[in-house]
Amino acid sequence: MAAPGAPRMLVPVNDRSALLRVCPHLGRLTAACRRYGLLGCFVYVPPVGDRPGAARMFAPAIGVDEDVANANGTGCLAAHLLDTTGAQTVAIEVEQGGTLGRPAGVLASARRRPAGITTRAGGHHDPGRRASRPGPTG
Repeated sequence: MAAPGAPRMLVPVNDRSALLRVCPHLGRLTAACRRYGLLGCFVYVPPVGDRPGAARMFAPAIGVDEDVANANGTGCLAAHLLDTTGAQTVAIEVEQGGTLGRPAGVLASARRRPAGITTRAGGHHDPGRRASRPGPTG
């Protein structure tokens, strides 16, 4: 779980192939999100070295079956990676939107501060670029 406001589930998968196979039952996910007060489910493959991570965000309880690019989820992931690695700062890039034919990259950083962890997130999308093949790699 992670929350910049509304909490969401962070669900790791082993690789991009597994990420592509994710097909949530949207009715059940909607019911679970409403029952537990969650925004949705951010399924991700973490970045490794210089290779960007990849993710898909599902939030059907708020009318978004799958989001093209989710900066808040990526910021939550950066904070989670910071917290679990013990580092002082983390900077990541996460590819999203490829499964929807709208590839995007989201950049996020997290830093430890005396008051806790702070994050920043932003991204890039080329509206003229279409995914040559479906998938989070674009």
